[in-house]
Amino acid sequence: MVKTYKIGLDARPLSTRVSGVGRLIAETLKAFPNKEKYEFFLFSHLPIHSDHKKVLELSNVRWVEGGGFLKWKGGLYYNLYVPFYLLTHRLDLFWGSQQVLPPFLPKDLKAVLTYCDLVLYLYPNTMRWIAKVQQRLFQSYSVRRSSFILSISKQTSDDMCKKFGYPVEKTGVAYPGVNPEEMTKLLDTKLSSRIKDLGTGFLLSVSTIEPRKNYPFLLEVFREYRKLNPHHYRPWVIVGKIGWESPEFIEELIQERTLYKDIFILDSVSDSELQHVYKRAGLFLFASKYEGFGIPMVEALFHKLPCIVSDIPTFHEIGKDGVLYFATNANEDAKKWAMAIDSFFLDPKPVEVSVDQFRWENAAKITETAFRTVLEESE
Repeated sequence: MVKTYKIGLDARPLSTRVSGVGRLIAETLKAFPNKEKYEFFLFSHLPIHSDHKKVLELSNVRWVEGGGFLKWKGGLYYNLYVPFYLLTHRLDLFWGSQQVLPPFLPKDLKAVLTYCDLVLYLYPNTMRWIAKVQQRLFQSYSVRRSSFILSISKQTSDDMCKKFGYPVEKTGVAYPGVNPEEMTKLLDTKLSSRIKDLGTGFLLSVSTIEPRKNYPFLLEVFREYRKLNPHHYRPWVIVGKIGWESPEFIEELIQERTLYKDIFILDSVSDSELQHVYKRAGLFLFASKYEGFGIPMVEALFHKLPCIVSDIPTFHEIGKDGVLYFATNANEDAKKWAMAIDSFFLDPKPVEVSVDQFRWENAAKITETAFRTVLEESE
């Protein structure tokens, strides 16, 4: 008889529209090998969002009900109800998918942490205050409490070990990524009118509009690009919801869009629409100040979309020598980006960057190996 391990996990990101961590959880569960050996218990204060409904179709997934009045706030639910549940229900391992573990875990319960970034320590001013408080309270404890830590990039893993003095031999890297079969299938769907109306060959950026993504810099880049060739420049398409960016910048961006009618913001797109946008774009722009990884960049490269990105270590892990990297620190940098964009469209070159290592099935295999190692050590 096959032994089945019971694994609890922080599934709160599955209660909202698709995001980086939500996609990581859902795709890892769907691609997880040896499903008969693992039963997952998903904890969330809210019902699962329709974007992630397929997760509940998996035979080895259980959505945990309960929480009572604690469900009105995600932090209270996670930090109080989840530990109570784990004290009264026997599980074999807990997976902290958002780089924090709930306090008061049973002492004999092993834990694996997914570590996404060091924004709290490197760019705290780009975080929402409530997220900053929660991370500040529990992140150091969570690292110490973990039996194994999976990071989403080599740079993130190195930075985390250095920051906390965590032993390298208890770490691994599970790159997020793409599902080529699913993405290709989505391109077979009918093209929606709003995506068709964008035309082709446009500039594209994909991410939430929030401070760390550096959209004020990209707006300045676009203004400089517009000046270089005012009668034959490409429009700029932004796919991403407006997050916690400053209201002043959002107003500036909307005014620019209204005045020139060459900036398009799509704050809600379906999975199929997103794949069509990548396929129809001419150049991908990603100017983040810092990233734990960069799934949109991987998706762009999967579609053979050339990229100009900020010169940060994690982007080099993804793009290697196949994309253009530029600084984003000074006013002159915006002009360099603009000139690079203009030069590219004068002489477009195909991109050849393999994304084979950035597949969800690889991430799932690495995650399963980490779980198995920790579980077997405790037996």
